[in-house]
Amino acid sequence: MSLPETYKAILGNEQGEPLVKELPLPKPSSNQVLVKVEFTPINPTDINKIRGFYGKPADYNTSLNGSEGSGVVVAVGNDLKYPFKVGDRVHIWGAGWGQYALLESDRVSHILQNDLSFEDAASHWINPATVYYMGVVAERGNHKAAIHTAGSSALGRMLIRYFKYKGIKLINIVRRDEYIEELKKEGADYVLNSQAPDFEERLKEIAEKENATLAFEAVGGAFTNKILKSQPAGSELLIYGILEGPEVKNISIMELFKKKTIGSLFLPVYTEEVKSQGKLDKFYDEVHHLLPTVFRTNVQKVFKIDDIKEALAYYNENSSKGKVLIKPN
Repeated sequence: MSLPETYKAILGNEQGEPLVKELPLPKPSSNQVLVKVEFTPINPTDINKIRGFYGKPADYNTSLNGSEGSGVVVAVGNDLKYPFKVGDRVHIWGAGWGQYALLESDRVSHILQNDLSFEDAASHWINPATVYYMGVVAERGNHKAAIHTAGSSALGRMLIRYFKYKGIKLINIVRRDEYIEELKKEGADYVLNSQAPDFEERLKEIAEKENATLAFEAVGGAFTNKILKSQPAGSELLIYGILEGPEVKNISIMELFKKKTIGSLFLPVYTEEVKSQGKLDKFYDEVHHLLPTVFRTNVQKVFKIDDIKEALAYYNENSSKGKVLIKPN
């Protein structure tokens, strides 16, 4: 297969200002494969990486890797841990924001199942695996109902379907009335607008009624305490997002006296857990098996790699309407 000498990659800085640049095309060496990227989504984790919420901010000397994507193997190195071959249609993770991705063979998670399209296969991990993990947490704790504070997000809509599939009640929180009917049409049990004047009163009433002893909190700031206060005694609140910044404020000690706990839900922690148990491939299989159905992702718009600035601006304004994809090639 004839390959170019250079490829386009997206670089970025801490202000989230992307730059498209031509770089030399790398060649795979030991345990490496080169993947031509077909589609890659914009995820909140990608934005947070650019801005340095997970460590050092990105700069114009660093290619942005993205979180996941889909593509086709175009070159392989030697001594592969996983025997991918040229022409394999694959999911990738920890990469994607460029026309090509050079990866360790174990960063190419799986060959696409059946006739799954590259577009549908791109958002294969961050949201589906996180939702799967949420189900594991709910079942481990024998929780019969939960609260979710990012109800209108792509992950939130997926969580509605998955918890319905699992028989777990879900109280979904949104910020606009327009999402209430949308989520009810998708099968949501409850949808509350956090901007409504009686929001906290209604949330507490429903949480008590359904015994919602678990909450997945994606907002942060002072909002976390509002959710904690609404939950029954002995509840668990897990923070997994930072929509209002990487701090939680004004937690009431009185709520903690009611044996309520606050923790975090971070997908890499669970991934390492199942990896240590030798069950990582089983985890992949179970998540990917549901991609065409329960874990399907609504794609609202696709942008070319040269239009990355427009793509990020569109994502920031429309992140609740479905996934925004980049098509590098």
